[in-house]
Amino acid sequence: MDATEIRTVHSMLHLVFHRNKNQHQRAKWWKWLSLLKHATLDLAQSLDGARLSAVESHRQHLATHLTPRCYLAFSTVVADNQFSALGIVLMATLARLVKAAGINLGRPTAIRMKKSLQKMTTITPVEDFGERIRRGDDNQGQAASRAPSDPRIDGQRESAESTDGPTKRTTKTKTKTKKRKNAIDDLFSGLL
Repeated sequence: MDATEIRTVHSMLHLVFHRNKNQHQRAKWWKWLSLLKHATLDLAQSLDGARLSAVESHRQHLATHLTPRCYLAFSTVVADNQFSALGIVLMATLARLVKAAGINLGRPTAIRMKKSLQKMTTITPVEDFGERIRRGDDNQGQAASRAPSDPRIDGQRESAESTDGPTKRTTKTKTKTKKRKNAIDDLFSGLL
């Protein structure tokens, strides 16, 4: 591991952090940039102190926890068209840190990355299928059943139905449906 290269990566992360703090500090990926910046500083300081156990623990933390999660977070910044240049700088800096620290991103790390991705995306959206709408006589029956029951209105309905008779009412609805049909209704008539 090269201590000067890790210090260079830390200074780049610090400059990106300082320059973009006001604009992006509430973004989800900002947390990972902050953690990566602090972890590189800790790694550089442990390299200067020549404490091998501390160096190895910092490298292990970077390899198992921070690098996969930072990769996922920074890739969302690259995918965002507005800040794609910033995302590419973050991804390049992360790659430079991985190379300088001597972290092997082999198959075990890829498996951990998939597991961390699964943990981050545990919420599955439920698709809304809506509700079925019926046409014709059923639609009028539903509207009458949904109306609030008022004894005065119910009495008027019963008297109107008794004078009109059920045969007149059904003929009126049939003529209304014939008038409303058009080419679009014919296209979608098989769906219901």
